[in-house]
Amino acid sequence: MLFAGDLMLDRGTRSTINKYGPAFLFGNIKPLLNTVDFSVANLECVIADTPLNPINKRFVFRGNPEWLSPIRANGITHVTLANNHSSDYGEEGVLQTVSNCKRYGIQPIGFNAKTSQGCPPAIIEKNETHIALFSSCFLKQQDTLLGNPDAPVLSAKIRAFKKMHPDYLVFVCLHWGIELQSTPTAEQVEQAHSLIDAGADAIIGHHPHVVQTIEQYNGKYIFYSIGNFIFDNNYPPCNTGIFAIFSLSKNEIASVGVMPFTMVRSKPILMSPEESALFMKLIGSVSKNITIKKNDSLWELF
Repeated sequence: MLFAGDLMLDRGTRSTINKYGPAFLFGNIKPLLNTVDFSVANLECVIADTPLNPINKRFVFRGNPEWLSPIRANGITHVTLANNHSSDYGEEGVLQTVSNCKRYGIQPIGFNAKTSQGCPPAIIEKNETHIALFSSCFLKQQDTLLGNPDAPVLSAKIRAFKKMHPDYLVFVCLHWGIELQSTPTAEQVEQAHSLIDAGADAIIGHHPHVVQTIEQYNGKYIFYSIGNFIFDNNYPPCNTGIFAIFSLSKNEIASVGVMPFTMVRSKPILMSPEESALFMKLIGSVSKNITIKKNDSLWELF
């Protein structure tokens, strides 16, 4: 199971797509995505094709629905909507995004359906492994269609779920933190620890647009921010990101790996061995209670 950061399909990325097509963005990473069963990215834009009025904010992002077809064909199976851009075009924009994702075979996560309030987790199952994927935006949000329970509420949800489903693995995707900061805040660390204590098996964060600290807490991994995935911030450090890759077996996390990449014209390109070693040394310098070792092309965490 692979986790990727912010996927944004407007502005400079739109220009790249208009010139080369959306499949171009996956040209370097498709072989990697083909090796995993499920890939989860944070969809940092509305997906709509009908005229909508944007809300009053500085940055609003919108992508074209037909672009979702090659995105799904290239391996993205799930997208989180609990972020600060899913409501850029109001409630109708959220509803169209959900509908369009489902139309093209991508499962949206982190929203409240009209018939199911409370932002239930997505359930992912294969063979003998069962996963509950929770998603929340800890930034201030007004749209009640998006998942935005705070840490205490989310902890209670996880605790209740684990009580009913003790064998399920619980993953939590969080949109949080401070943009361009290399480390999380003390409040984030406290929040992450509370979620692990409630029963989360791993936390994957995004929003800061840079890769932040990786921490092992009580044997569980916390990725405070995995950075951008497909984005038009083509300058350092925003043009780098990581894939967090979990190998799962029989409701256990067998191993956790990291694959770093650089973005060029919004396109992720896996780092060379030399670039990768330097980058992971930098990440290791701000990370806690982890050992990072090279295992072929993957960096494994211990």
